[in-house]
Amino acid sequence: MENIRNNGSAREVVCTGISAFLALVCAVRIFLLLYAQGSVYTMGILPLALLFGLYSLWKRALFLEEVFFSVTVRAVLAAGFAALQVLGLIFSHPGICSAPEAVLWTVCFAPVTFAGQNMLFFLAKKASGDDVERRQDGKLTGMSAKGAAGMPARRKGSFPGAFALIFGGFCIPFATYYPAIMAYDVIPQLDQIRISGLTTHHPLIHTLLLKGCLGVGELLPFLPNPDRAGLALYSLLQMAVVAACFAYVYCFLCRRGVPKWLCYAFVLCAALFPTHGMLAVSITKDTIYAALTMVFTVSAYELAAGEENPGNGWFVRYAVLTVLLLLFRNNSVYAWILYVLVFSVSSLRKKTFLKRVVIAHGAAFLLYLAVNTLMVQAVSASSDTYAREMLSVPAQQIARVVQFHEDELTQEDREALAAVWGGNLPEYVPAIADRSKKDIAGDSETLRIFAKEWVSLGLRYPGEYLQAFLLKNKGMWDMTDMSYMNDVYTYAKGYLQITYPSDQQPYMEALVPGYVRHQKLQPLQSLYRYFAAGDELWRYCPPVALVMQPAFYCYLLLFYCLCCIGLKRGTWLLPAVYLLALAGTVLLGPCVLTRYLYPLMLSVTVLAILLFGRGQGE
Repeated sequence: MENIRNNGSAREVVCTGISAFLALVCAVRIFLLLYAQGSVYTMGILPLALLFGLYSLWKRALFLEEVFFSVTVRAVLAAGFAALQVLGLIFSHPGICSAPEAVLWTVCFAPVTFAGQNMLFFLAKKASGDDVERRQDGKLTGMSAKGAAGMPARRKGSFPGAFALIFGGFCIPFATYYPAIMAYDVIPQLDQIRISGLTTHHPLIHTLLLKGCLGVGELLPFLPNPDRAGLALYSLLQMAVVAACFAYVYCFLCRRGVPKWLCYAFVLCAALFPTHGMLAVSITKDTIYAALTMVFTVSAYELAAGEENPGNGWFVRYAVLTVLLLLFRNNSVYAWILYVLVFSVSSLRKKTFLKRVVIAHGAAFLLYLAVNTLMVQAVSASSDTYAREMLSVPAQQIARVVQFHEDELTQEDREALAAVWGGNLPEYVPAIADRSKKDIAGDSETLRIFAKEWVSLGLRYPGEYLQAFLLKNKGMWDMTDMSYMNDVYTYAKGYLQITYPSDQQPYMEALVPGYVRHQKLQPLQSLYRYFAAGDELWRYCPPVALVMQPAFYCYLLLFYCLCCIGLKRGTWLLPAVYLLALAGTVLLGPCVLTRYLYPLMLSVTVLAILLFGRGQGE
C-alpha cells in the first residue's frame, strides 16, 4: 500500500495533517484531564479508535467521494457519533471541561471520525463479497487492486462436534460455580416457587423450568442435597440449549459459505469466551432467550434471502421457534409484531412465500397465546405485569426535574406528585428507573394524573427530559460507558451483575437450603469474578473492552443496516427489524444491562459475519 506522500495532492496532505494534529491534541488533553481525576483506565477504547482513525487518514480515506452515501450524509453520521462520545465523556466526568471546549473537541474529532467511517464502509463493501469495487479517482490506492474473491463453496458443518466443543467449554464455569450462578433476579422466582405462588412478572415458562428442575432434584432421594442437584440439572439443561443454538448457527454459517476459519473462530469464542460460559450457567431468564433470538435471526435471514423455497417442515420449525421466543420474554411480542408487519409487506412481491409466511406467523401467534394461557391456568399464576413497568422513561424524566428544579415546582405540581407518589417525591438515579417508578400505583386515575403532569413538566423542561433519557440509556450509545456496571445495582456491580445483596444470603438459604454459593476451584472463581464483577481489568485492553461494551453492538447493528442500504440489499435488513425493535424495548425499559442486550450482542454478531464474511477467502 502506498501512502499519501506518494499520491496525495498538497491540499489533501495539509488537510490530513491538520485533522490528525487536532485529533491528537484533543486526545492528549482528554488523557491528562482523566489522569488528573484518576480515571485514565476508562480511556481503553479511545486510543484504539484514534489509531484506526489516524490509519484511515494515512490511507486517504478522508477524501473518498462515493462510499455508499453522499458526503453530506456521511458527515452528519460522523459528526453525530463524535458528538455522542464527547457528550458521554462529559456525563461520566461532570465538570471535566466547559461547553465551548466540548464543542471544540467534537469539531476536532469529526474529521478523523469521518475518515474512519469511510474506511469502515469501504472495507464492508470489500468484505461483503460485493464484486463492484472500483478505484475512486485514485483514492485509497492499493486497497482495490484485488477484486472480490468468489464465494467459498458451501459445506456442511458438524453439529455434534460443535455442540460437544461448546458444551465442554461451558463445563469449566459450571465446575467453577457448581451448581449454578445465582444472580439477583432468581430470588423473586425462587420466592414464587417456594413461598408466594407463581406470577407472570418473570416469563412463566422460565419459572416453571426452574421449578421442574428443583422438583426432579427432590425426587432423587439417593442424593445428599436435592436443591443442589436441581440447580445443577437446570444449569446442565440451559448449557445444552445454548450450546445447541450455537452449534446450529455454526452449521448455518457453514452452509452460507462463510470461511472455515471464521466458523471455527465462532465456535471457539462460544466455548471459551467467559461471557457465554458464565451466562450459560447463570440462572437468569435472559440466557435461553438470547440463544433463541440468535437462532430466530438466522432463520429470518434465511427466509429473507429467499434463495431457496423452504419446505413445510422448515415453516413448522420456524413457528415453534417463534412460540418459544415469545414465551421466554414478556415484552418480545411487541418487537415481533413489528417484525411481522414489515416482513409481510416486504413479502408481497414473493407471492409463493406470502401465503406460508402469513400462515406460519399467524399459527405461531395463536399457539403462543394458547400455550401461555394454558400455563397460566394450569398453575393458577396471577398476573403481575404492573402498568408502572411501562413508565420507566417518563418516571425518570419527572424524577430528574423534581431533583434539580424542586424549588420551581408549583402547588399544582406538588399535588399531582403527591397523588402519584404519595408522601415521597420520586427518587432519581440516572442509570436506573426502578427507584423513580417503584411507588406508582397502576389504577387509571393515578395514570391519568401522571400523564398530565408528565406533559406539563416536559413543556417546561424539555432539556432535562432529553438528558434523563440519554443518561438512562448511556450504555447503548457511549462507547466508554461504565454506568451499566457500577450505577445500576449497588449490590451487583460489574459486567454481568452475577451477585445478589449480601443481606439476602439468609433468605436465599431459606429458599434453597441446599445451595452453597462458593465451593471449590477458588482460583477459577476469582478469575471469573474479576472478569465479570470486579475491577474490570479488561478495560485496560482496548480490543477486549470494545467487544464487551454493549454500545459497540448497538453501533454494529446500525452499521449493518447502513451497509445493507448502501449495498442495495434491502431484504437483508429484515432480520435486523426484530433486533431494532428489541433495542427499542431496552431504550424504554428501566436500565441498560449486558444480559438485557445479550440477545442483541449474539444476533448482530452473526448478521455481521453473514454480511462481511462472505468475501473472505478460505
